[in-house]
Amino acid sequence: MDAPPFPYRLAASDLDGTLLGPSKEISAANLAAVRRLQAAGAEFILASGRRHQNSLRYQRQLSLDGLLISCAGALVKDPQTGETLHEVLIPAALADSLVGEGEAAGYTVVYYHRDHLYVTETNHWTELYESRVNEKAERYPGSLRDLKGEAALKIVWYGEPSALTQIRAGLEKKYAGQLGIVATDRENLEFMAAGADKARALEVVCRHYAVGRECSVAFGDGENDAPMLRWAGLGVAMDGGSNRAKDAAGLVSPAGPPEESFARGVEAVFDQVRRPNLRSNSA
Repeated sequence: MDAPPFPYRLAASDLDGTLLGPSKEISAANLAAVRRLQAAGAEFILASGRRHQNSLRYQRQLSLDGLLISCAGALVKDPQTGETLHEVLIPAALADSLVGEGEAAGYTVVYYHRDHLYVTETNHWTELYESRVNEKAERYPGSLRDLKGEAALKIVWYGEPSALTQIRAGLEKKYAGQLGIVATDRENLEFMAAGADKARALEVVCRHYAVGRECSVAFGDGENDAPMLRWAGLGVAMDGGSNRAKDAAGLVSPAGPPEESFARGVEAVFDQVRRPNLRSNSA
């Protein structure tokens, strides 16, 4: 009996904790899984919380020539032409206020400018951040408030996890309807403009490729992946991912080594295609 046709024409994957293992590399198994999706007819794109400029190294490593989602959905850009299809900046006054509030409270602030990655000092928080994204931030002299909120795609506060946990609910209430707030690691809070998330970005990408929502599959592990996993025709969470990601997904990759979670998730997708009675969150 012939295998059923693969129903997904576009596959979007997060980087850290999903396509990348703990070493921040793409394992041979995960690379083979990417090629398997492509061979089945799916356009493969990256959808990362990292900056566009940072994500490009993996785009090139995978020899991809399509669109790239970065800054957790605040930006969709074509690396080949430089065309920006989607950009959602934090309003300047709000970005300036966030920087001032974070600096006054003693948090280390990371400023995702459209063209730069700024911090004001080198400390153990900036070193932790740089080790996670494998990118050196630019040292901005003085206060980041001197930027006056210019071109902010994302603003991140780094600090003690217990302190950030205590203030999160209050910040969510204060900025309801203005900002999206997620924690991608215990030591941070990330702020983005309302309406800037991976789901909206994936919708833009699907529209560009004339792919229906039901024909998209998304892979992720973190809080910032949850909207994309929920929106896609099928969302696949990594077994080591956050509860929010798992709750939003239709499938969870089987347990195993973290550097191959993505590959196991892809296998689960193909298994579901062969056995369509498995649960999914198809729209």
